[in-house]
Amino acid sequence: MNIRRQWVLGLLLSLSCGYVQAEGADTIKSWFEDFEGTLYLGVGKGFHNTLVPGLDQEHDINQGLLFVVTGDLRWGNFFIETPIHRSGAYVYSATIGYRFYQQQEHSWDLIASNYNVWIPDNKPSTASPQLDGLTIRNGDSVHALRYQYQYQQHAIGVEAGVDLIDHRGFIGRVSYSYLLPWRNLDLYLNAALTFEAAKVVNYYYGVHPDEVRPDRPLYRPGAGLKTHLGVTAIYPLAENWQLDGSVGLNLFSSSYLDSPLVTRSHEQVAIVMVRYVF
Repeated sequence: MNIRRQWVLGLLLSLSCGYVQAEGADTIKSWFEDFEGTLYLGVGKGFHNTLVPGLDQEHDINQGLLFVVTGDLRWGNFFIETPIHRSGAYVYSATIGYRFYQQQEHSWDLIASNYNVWIPDNKPSTASPQLDGLTIRNGDSVHALRYQYQYQQHAIGVEAGVDLIDHRGFIGRVSYSYLLPWRNLDLYLNAALTFEAAKVVNYYYGVHPDEVRPDRPLYRPGAGLKTHLGVTAIYPLAENWQLDGSVGLNLFSSSYLDSPLVTRSHEQVAIVMVRYVF
């Protein structure tokens, strides 16, 4: 190959590589441009009395400071959200989903979320005396269909799904939230009603034959209902800083309260947090 042909071939190869790199850079840039939403980094203090004393979420929230990353992020029709202000979910819970229908105030989503966090994997016998000798109850991952209606300050949600890994039970939830602005303060008034099938309640609150002991009889509960009532306040401190405060009350039907594992009649939740908004 003579020098001229080598020079022409080298020039074509350089141009093609440059084109591929530029095209790849443009593709990555377009991916990032499709991302939208808000990310929060928060530090605060919480209090949570769980229905069964000593569970993991109670220990994590009550001991020390909370460092939490929350937000609502979207990429096309995919999204990740942490709706602690709207539904009274646990501070660490998150929902991953795909929105396949959006028409003005109405939307339909396919989501994956956790509704129950229970005995920690690494310390099932030390969380609380009445939990000694129980098998591990893993946190669930419910795949659900969700409908949402949002109009002005009102937000209504209906979701129903099944856990496919652990208890394999059905869970349905109806929630309502009302945004009440007052001066610089945003107040969210929240209520939710959750139905859990017998498989779910039995998995978390039942006592199985191999777990029976003199002070812990066999228990096989049926389906149950949970009710959440809560209030959240958000106050802006500066351009990128805000103060959050939430209080909530969780009530349970007899399927939960009659369990030998339960020593409380309800749950109380309170969280105060300072968050930086990115």
